[in-house]
Parts: sequence; structure tokens; C-alpha cells
Amino acid sequence: MSSWADKCRSLRKEGATLADMLDVALEIDPNKAAISFEGAEITYRQLDDGANRVANGLINLGVQPGDRVAVQLDNRPEFVEIFLGIMRSGAVIVPANVMYKAEEIRHIVSDSGAKALFISGKVSSKIEEIGPKLPGLERVIEVGEQALKNSSSFQSLTAGVSSERPRISVEPDDFAIIQYTSGTTGKPKGAVVSHGNVTAALDMGSRLQQVDVCEDDVTLLVLPLFHSFALDLCLGRSVLSALTMILVNRFDAGLVFSLFEKQKVTTFWGAPPMYFAFVNTPGLDKYDVSSLRYAFSGAAALPVVILERFKELTGVEIMEGYGLSETSPVLASNAAAPMNKPGSVGFPYPGVNLCILDDNDRQIPPGEVGEICARGPNIFQGYWNQKQATAEAMRGGWFHTGDLGRVDEDGYYYIVDRKKDMIVVSGYNVYPLEVESALLRHPKLMDCAIIGVPDEYQGESVKAIVVPRSGEELTEQEIIDFCREHLAVFKCPRHVSFLDELPKSASGKVLKRVLRDEEKGAR
Repeated sequence: MSSWADKCRSLRKEGATLADMLDVALEIDPNKAAISFEGAEITYRQLDDGANRVANGLINLGVQPGDRVAVQLDNRPEFVEIFLGIMRSGAVIVPANVMYKAEEIRHIVSDSGAKALFISGKVSSKIEEIGPKLPGLERVIEVGEQALKNSSSFQSLTAGVSSERPRISVEPDDFAIIQYTSGTTGKPKGAVVSHGNVTAALDMGSRLQQVDVCEDDVTLLVLPLFHSFALDLCLGRSVLSALTMILVNRFDAGLVFSLFEKQKVTTFWGAPPMYFAFVNTPGLDKYDVSSLRYAFSGAAALPVVILERFKELTGVEIMEGYGLSETSPVLASNAAAPMNKPGSVGFPYPGVNLCILDDNDRQIPPGEVGEICARGPNIFQGYWNQKQATAEAMRGGWFHTGDLGRVDEDGYYYIVDRKKDMIVVSGYNVYPLEVESALLRHPKLMDCAIIGVPDEYQGESVKAIVVPRSGEELTEQEIIDFCREHLAVFKCPRHVSFLDELPKSASGKVLKRVLRDEEKGAR
């Protein structure tokens, strides 16, 4: 392990929380660039001031420790200030995907009981639509151009507010983040992680065998900050190591490679669709990416052929990892193993215990497929207001991931499939029941089923199998367009087929296994 990693770790105080994330960098060099965004730089001192102003602004609005504050923003420096400010106010951040439609946002804000919501003008119309349905939401704060009548501006929240850190006591056991994730009920469940959960995961990450952090490392982050992969892991690692982070708002393969060259990027965090784009975009070999030392992938499985092609393009071997929002969000990585083994997700993080259990929660030997289960200080506190779902997920003291996998004789873990019907599109979880519930509102539709089908770029895409009402005619495009009115784009079907009736069990359940088998036979 590098002396730089050791130095940064030695500067972290006992019992530090996410509210203390900037302390190491402030002690090392407060004038070092923390964020580079679209040609402008923000130092760690400026980031600290901005976070304090957000915290004090929220406190002035009446936000108290434990209150929830929702954030629906794209990648921008204000997101980082808001995140750190919420942590320093003692409140709990509730990140929301910017692609969510009005009803999806309504559920998250309402279920979490968020008192305040940060948004940008891009999504303001959604909030205007659902505002009357959110009586508990006291304040909407717009970042950038203000478009709503009854909102506050980010500038008004922070202008004239003290840049001194508020004297709020934040403890490791306090709730920090509620990350909404998939569930079997058709509505997302809020996975609650504490400050201690995330800092434990970050400390584990600072001890990985194959990662040698240096003072001059530069991280590029284009993963969306509303996702736990980016917010908990990538941002946290960069800040706790006092690194400069190149923040990118919109993914474009050519832009990212140009930034690799221009900014001398050493570390890249990505999801499989990004690596698909890199190896399939002509002309990227013209860029000098010799500074790049590490490339990490998570959120979904990455085909070995993509790892091979990326290494041919850059000379860098991608290190795959595995985790969930409930695990803050890490469990395993090839960076934790003695060597990279393509196709696997590597070894458990230091301090994490993994095992493979059968349907009776009995451990099974290497090579056999079962459910991946985990223990460790990074495992979440439970699902928000869902005691039964929490008890089911944590039965026997193990967190049941719902993912099927196996472990080989060398201790490397492999993801085989998902135990439930969840679909993963570009790293985002899509649960069929929610899509089916939206689609069944179509007046011409009698029945439907949603399944995942392989997709070369996204990993999986959504397919709808629909049964029109008698005498009605439906087109594939009509189904797709209807879904896009009610759901985020990544949840919408890209493919549609029509049947006279769906295969069902004696109890009336749709036999999705039959539909998937028929889909495989048709390919």
C-alpha cells in the first residue's frame, strides 16, 4: 500500500463520519483543486465553505438532524456541496434519479417524508405536477434557473449565510442516505445506510491489494451522483484521498477520452454501457491515455470480450466489482484479490464476509450456484418503514442479496443470475411489476408481462408481452410511447410482442419462465 494512502488514513479521526469527509484534504492542502467542472476549478477550501453554507441554510429553514432532504440533480459541483451540507446539518439525503417521472418522484418524496427537495429547472415541471400531492414537502430549492413560482433558489439558500461549520453532532450510527432501490411490491424501497456503513466501506477500499493511490492521482467521474456507486464509493474515495476529481455531466465516449488526455486522468469509474461505447467508438485510439492506471466497473456484469478490447485500446485492465445500495455499495472487487480474474467480481472487500446459500439458507460448496449473502460493517440499517422486508433480507444475520452466484476454489466470486425477476438496464434496476402496473392503465390493454432480454449495449433491455382487449388494435410504438409518458426512459420497453393470452399457473401467476424460454427460442 502506498505511503499516500497510509498518510490519508492516518489523518482520519476516530469515529469520523461523512460530515468529516473534507477534513483530510483541508489539512493536507486546502488550496488543492477538489473538482474540475467544464473548465472551472473548485478548491477544497471553497468546497468546504459551500458545504457549510448549504448546511447553515438548511438549518435556517428548520431542517433538523434526522430530517430527510431529497435531491434530484444531475452531475454538477452544487450536488457535492449539497451532499456534504446535508451531512453536516445532520439530515439524511434521499438521492433521486433525474430520469424519474412525476409519479416516481412523488413516491420517493412521500415515502421518505422529505422536508425539502433540491431540483434543477430540467425537472421542475414534474414537481409542479405533483406538488399538491406532497403536503409534507415544505420547501423546493431550485439549482440554476428558477422556474417554479413557490420555490426558493439555491443562491437565496446560501447567500449571506455563515461559512462556518455548524455545531451539529453527527455520529457513525446516524442515518446518512436513503437510496431507493428495487422491490417485489412494484414500488422502490428505501435502503437506509448510516454514516458508519459508508465510512467502513471507504476504509475497506483504502486497503485494496491492487490499488496504489498517489498524491497526484486524478479521478474522472461521469457516473451519476444520484447513484450509490458514484455517491458512496467514487466521490468518497476521491475526497478521502484528497484527490482532484474531473466531474462530467453527460457521458460521451470521445469527450471522456479527450479528458483522459487533457487532464492526465489516472482513475476511471464506469458502468458496462460506457465500456461498450469506448470499444465501439471509432477514433478513440488517437488520444494519449497513457496516464490512465485504473479502470473500475460495477452496477452490472461486463462481458469478458469488452475487458479484452478495452485493454487493447488503453493498455489498462478493467477491475470488476460487485455491490448493492444496501451494502454501501460494495461487497467484492478484483482490486481486493491477488490478481485480476476476468469474468469474476474478485474477492470480498477486507472486513466483508460472503457466502453462497441454498434455498434453505444452508452454505453450499465452491462451484455450486446459490444466493450470495453477506455480513460486514457496511451492511445497511434496513428498508425505510418496512420491517418485514428488512427481516426477510436479513434472516439468519446474513444480508440476502437476491443475486445468484458461485465461488471458485481460489475464492473468486461470480455473478450467475438474479434470483428474482429484476431487470438491470445500464446498471439501473427495473422491476417488472411497476412497468406492468403503468402499462395496464392503457385503455386498449387487457393483460401484460414484462421480462428482460439480452442487450448488447445495455446488458439487458425491457420487453413487453401484451394482450390487447378484444377488438382493439395496438402497435409496438403505441405501447412504447405510452410507457414513456409515465416512466423513466430506462424502464420503458424497447421491444413489444403480442399474444392472445399469457401463460399462467393454476393460481393465476404469469409464468415468466415460459416467456423467457420462448424468447430464447425465438432468437
